[in-house]
Order: sequence, then structure tokens, then C-alpha cells
Amino acid sequence: MPANSPKSSDSTREQLLDAAEALFLERGLGDVSLREIVREAGQKNQSALQYHFGSRDGLINAILSRRVGQLELRRRALVDDALSNNAEPGLRECCSLVVSAPFLLCRERGDFRDFLGLFGLHLLAANPGYARFVESQQAPSLSFLWANMQRHLTHLEPELLALRIDNAFATTLLAISGRARRGGSFRGHRAELFLNNLVDQVAAMLDAPASATTKALLDSKER
Repeated sequence: MPANSPKSSDSTREQLLDAAEALFLERGLGDVSLREIVREAGQKNQSALQYHFGSRDGLINAILSRRVGQLELRRRALVDDALSNNAEPGLRECCSLVVSAPFLLCRERGDFRDFLGLFGLHLLAANPGYARFVESQQAPSLSFLWANMQRHLTHLEPELLALRIDNAFATTLLAISGRARRGGSFRGHRAELFLNNLVDQVAAMLDAPASATTKALLDSKER
């Protein structure tokens, strides 16, 4: 197979991603050089990483995108299963599907749990906001769930709803990545309590009545 063929290029890209993630997980994001990653990937051409990712940030974003793709597949399976039993899921069930996908992946895959423990904060910083996250990562199952949630939240002003969705997204990611980072279990009674309480928190956060102060600020012309 020619060295510059599409399959060869894809293989090189995956080898670089595998090597980079393994080294980052072992030593942290700041203590690994690009030269080490290229060497660990078995590549002799030092420009291979720049060719595929452009920069260190491009490499990290590619690692994030690959893992988010795994999350999308797991969430889609949960949504399909839920819809087979209930074509119109309620607010809490939608919240449960959003929260359960990363939680269950952490339970089922040690490599995803390690990834989320290290990259959770970086993932949040790289995608500051639900709408941009869905658009940039092509996450149709997440978009479907948020759309269904909005049907149960029509009493909220659109601007307030957008703020709450961003906060709910951040809360979910921070809580689960924090548990992974601390080495918390994703199995057993305590884990189930953690999961269901987090779902309760997210649902309550979205559905809470707006205070008079919040309403006044929404109505203020000085925004």
C-alpha cells in the first residue's frame, strides 16, 4: 500500500491519537512533547503530527472529538431504547438519558473513565455552551433530547432557558469527570445514588421557577 494512500493516512492519524492520549493519561497534558508522541506512535517523520492536526491544540481537539463520538453512539443507543417504550419522554427521563450516557461509558470502559478524568475540564473549556457543542461535535441525539426538554419548559424565557441548558450541561460534565478523576466507583449502590441524584439536580435546575430578581434582570434594557 502506498505510504500516502488514504488508508495509510488514516492509520497514521489513529496511531498518533492513540499515542498522544496514552502519554497524556500517564503524565498529564503539560508534560508530553510532540516529539515524544511522534516517536511513541512509531512514526519517523516528525512533521506527521503537524500534517494531521496542525498544532498541539488541534491534536487535543481531535482526541476530544473521537471520544465524543463514542459518547454519541452510547447516548443514541439509550435514546433508541427509551423511545421504544415511550415515544414522548418527560423532562426527567430526558435528563436521565443525557446524564446516563457518560456515566455508563465510565462504568463500561476504563479507558473512557480515564479520559474523562483527565480531559473533562478541557472538554468543557473547549466547548463553552451546549449549542456550540452540539453544532461542533455533530451530536444529534443530544440535540434531540434538549429539544424534547424545551417542550416541557415553555414557561421559561428563551434567554433564561439557554443559560440553564448551558449550566446543566456543565454541571453534568463537571460532576461525572470529577468522580472519574477522584477514582470514584461507577458501580454499586453509592454509584446509583450519585447518578440518580445528579439527574434530579439537572431536572430541578432546568425547571426551577425564576426569582423576581432574575425576571427583572431579563426585562431590563441594560443587558
